[in-house]
Amino acid sequence: MTNPENNDRKPKATLWHRLWTSKSPEEKKRIRSFAPLIFYSVAVMYGVVYLSILNTVNRDKVGTTVKSWFGGDKPEVVAARERDKQALKDSFKGLRKRVSGGR
Repeated sequence: MTNPENNDRKPKATLWHRLWTSKSPEEKKRIRSFAPLIFYSVAVMYGVVYLSILNTVNRDKVGTTVKSWFGGDKPEVVAARERDKQALKDSFKGLRKRVSGGR
């Protein structure tokens, strides 16, 4: 019979032990030095994607106008805004890739 108190086997090496605990202090320090680089890289990539989405969503919103106290904008302001919006939208048509069957 085996005695459970007399267990001479090594405990199984866990993933944490194999990846981190078994490393030397110099190696741990070297690996830790990559953390800021990784965080900054993720932040920059998130910023690039986020700003590109914002640019796509808001590119036809050219700004706000001052509204009068009574009602909405003056008809001249509305017409100028629509004219600017259409001109901006038309300027992006030339940048789009032509595809067969598309508009």
